[in-house]
Amino acid sequence: MESVSRFRFRNHSEEIGDDDSAERHTSADSSSITSEEDPDLEFQSMTAKGVQHLCSELLELKRESDEDFQKIISSNYTAFLAIVKEIDCLKNEALRLKNLASSQRRIVEDIRDGISSCFLSEQNLNSVPEEPSHDQPSSPTVLEKHTESVSEILDNLLREQRLDDAITLLDMEAEFVQTLQSGGSLSSDQLMSYNSTMLEKKSILSDRLVSMAKHPRISAPELQKVLIGLCQLGDNRLATQLMLRYYRIRTASLISDLSSSKELPHAHYIREVARFVCSTISQAATSFVALNGETRSYTSELTQWAFEEIDMVADCFGKHVNAVPEISGRLSAAVDATKIVTSYCSLLEAQRIFLQPHLIEQIYPCIEEVLQLHIDHLSRVVSIFTSSESWILGRYYVSGILTGQSCVIVDQQPEFFFLTNSGRKFATLFQSVVEELSPLIGFQMESLVLKGIVDLFVSYVDIHESALTGKTDAADRGSPRIGLSEFPIQGVSVLANMSTLAQFFSGIVRNVFNGVDHLDSEINNHIILTQNIYSRLKASFLDQFIANIFSSDPANESASETDMIPSVPYLELYLELKKLQKLTEDDSIDSSWLMSLLVEAMSEAFRWISTKSAVWRISEENLANHSAELMQFTLDVQFLLEVSRRDGYLSDGVVNIAGDIMARIETAFLSAGQNPLRDLEESEWPADAASLALDKLQELREKELLEDENAREDENVYGVDIPLNDRDEPAIGEASATAIDGN
Repeated sequence: MESVSRFRFRNHSEEIGDDDSAERHTSADSSSITSEEDPDLEFQSMTAKGVQHLCSELLELKRESDEDFQKIISSNYTAFLAIVKEIDCLKNEALRLKNLASSQRRIVEDIRDGISSCFLSEQNLNSVPEEPSHDQPSSPTVLEKHTESVSEILDNLLREQRLDDAITLLDMEAEFVQTLQSGGSLSSDQLMSYNSTMLEKKSILSDRLVSMAKHPRISAPELQKVLIGLCQLGDNRLATQLMLRYYRIRTASLISDLSSSKELPHAHYIREVARFVCSTISQAATSFVALNGETRSYTSELTQWAFEEIDMVADCFGKHVNAVPEISGRLSAAVDATKIVTSYCSLLEAQRIFLQPHLIEQIYPCIEEVLQLHIDHLSRVVSIFTSSESWILGRYYVSGILTGQSCVIVDQQPEFFFLTNSGRKFATLFQSVVEELSPLIGFQMESLVLKGIVDLFVSYVDIHESALTGKTDAADRGSPRIGLSEFPIQGVSVLANMSTLAQFFSGIVRNVFNGVDHLDSEINNHIILTQNIYSRLKASFLDQFIANIFSSDPANESASETDMIPSVPYLELYLELKKLQKLTEDDSIDSSWLMSLLVEAMSEAFRWISTKSAVWRISEENLANHSAELMQFTLDVQFLLEVSRRDGYLSDGVVNIAGDIMARIETAFLSAGQNPLRDLEESEWPADAASLALDKLQELREKELLEDENAREDENVYGVDIPLNDRDEPAIGEASATAIDGN
């Protein structure tokens, strides 16, 4: 038909026209005469030529059509002969199988008849006297003939690659042997020879199947068919090994392709790896059940193989996380990747394959390393933004610091916190880190998360300690130095900041690890440790605060009892406490917390006086020469008691220590044979002197505050910076003493 499709009709008019043209060239005049004389004759001549040409075209078309038809018949005939030949082969095969089945049936019948005849012959021989036997060659037994026949058939099947038929025949032989053994007529030698032949053929068949299973281009359905054949031969363990080998090669190949692929985005790499590996494990488990049947548990070989597959995922996990260039981004990548790989592992639990604990164990070191790097990085960040800290407290609303419901820190949450600038930044940073790490708690990494956030918090606590004590750890000497230029006001801000963050830390940790019962003891220990650190810092601050004031403890020996005024350190303590109490006027500190701190400061002052004052170094022999110093000391103690009563610093501890001090002084005088306090107590001294001195100090303080206010008004009116001579802070020490004495 190709020639038909290529056939094209010629242009009859052109051909006819060409003939006419030729005739005109040869006899133009005669044509003209003929046309003029007989037009009908000319038309008939042209029509005859056209019909004649059309007939020739049709004949040509018929000839080409016949040729194509012959070609088609020839090609189809070849295919037809091949099909006929194949049908003949199938008929011969069917006939051969039918003959094989018939021969098997006949062999069974012959063996059965042979067994019966052997049994009857043995009975007859038992009744006939034995005759001398002569060595004669024995004829082949029925089983030997059967073995030879089956062996030949199996060789043919193996030669023709008809492995399924060979497996079927071996199955039939197994049933056949069981039938023979049940009759009990086979000798051990016969049975051993038969079994040896069948084992040899089975080994050859098994090797053939193994070779097919190891072919690099075998498909999954073909592999499954081969493995089922091995299981039919009794090689289930070998079939399982080949199946696992096939899936291992697939996994390694895909991971290699993903690792070298430049088209796959980095964020999708670990997802594709986890998806494919877990899918492969699922397929392997399904194949295992298909080969071995439904089992209550998988073999250790399959479980170990699955663990090794997950190890490949863990290795890709580490490469994926460490490939992130920024340290700050690695932790997020690790957390996201953990969510991905564990989610795919959880899908396998429907098939009773539990790999998540092993996966977590493998990726734990990577996450631990990344978390430690992240915490170290954040600690340096905290150190940097704290280096410029002015340690001034501010009021920060809760909504500006805490976000999300997971960070409610106390049952009755305050409306705002008092924090320094760095404290506010740290609170925000700390919360973001906790929110970023909290998903790891669901993956049995709660201890790692707790350690990370505790290390971050401790790094900021160390900065507080460095600021208060001026000491720097040798490991942190490269960090910016933190110092306090204005003590004790900045020290109070440091303690207030630390107190708020300690509560913040305690509330967040308890809320985040709520329900993680096995960490309760560890969490409590960290919270107690935080509280102890705060208590230690507060004690250090109070000790430094009191030591700075009482570093010199001069006595006013020249004044008489009626002219005595409190000593300079005691006046300075009063004024320093008033200066700190003034912080509440700016509403930038928790007043209740500050008053509690001032009460403790007064208690610390009385403890210092009761143990370190110079009067306790006066011996009994020199007591008479130092009575004025003791009188001054008595006035000073009474002055502090009066300050405590008026300003709210009085506590049971202060009262007890003051009473103990007065009792010790009176005992000292009595032991020296003196009692100067008796008459003074009758005249209500030193209480009156202390009260009078305190009144004068308050008047002086009010006067200075008024002058400061007027100076500020002048500055606002005239725009002139008038020196205030530190009037924001009342005069202390000797200036105050001089003012009291002068009035």
